[in-house]
Amino acid sequence: MDNNNLQTSTLNGDGNTITRSSLTNCTINNSSVKRSTLSDCVLSKMEDVSRIAAQKSHFHDAALVERSDITNSTIQTQSSVQQSSIIQSIIQNKSTVKRSAVTDTTVSNSQLQRATLTNCVVTECVIERCDFQGLVLKYGIWKRNELVGRTGNRDPIFIRNYGSKDGQSASGLVRSTISGLDPSLLARQDVCPPRYHVNSDAGGDILVDSGLDLPPSYTP
Repeated sequence: MDNNNLQTSTLNGDGNTITRSSLTNCTINNSSVKRSTLSDCVLSKMEDVSRIAAQKSHFHDAALVERSDITNSTIQTQSSVQQSSIIQSIIQNKSTVKRSAVTDTTVSNSQLQRATLTNCVVTECVIERCDFQGLVLKYGIWKRNELVGRTGNRDPIFIRNYGSKDGQSASGLVRSTISGLDPSLLARQDVCPPRYHVNSDAGGDILVDSGLDLPPSYTP
């Protein structure tokens, strides 16, 4: 440890490496921290934390966190964050976040690049150059705000997230097949459903919310 400011911080274990960092009210357990400013944070089994500013956050067994601002968030389970802003969010389950801004969002087993997400729940997705707010997104590949594919065998899901991080609200959902919108949508009064152009050869179901400006549906 050299050139460090360790104010009321605790170092546990023999595997800690602290270099040119300022730590205030932090607990560090078997972790490496370089050129960072941390306050009220807990780090455990972190192999590479460098050039970050973090407040009131937890880092546990994440792969990499660098050149980022982290506030009131949790980064864990072999996830990585690079050149991003993470606020009141959870990044977990081998997710990767690059050059993105994530606020009030839970990201699991997903890849984000140049994305802006607010109040979303993201599971098993690839999201590039998108700006999404208030959505639950699963199993899809989105680029430039358009759904362009799926990440596995399940059909992509995008529904509105009514203010809950776990997205458990079925209110206002409309169900349709991936081969076309349910005809009952067209009969709803005072509702102009979004236009989704999908391939009639595709099978399965997709969940949509007609009351939101959602990304267009998947066209294989």
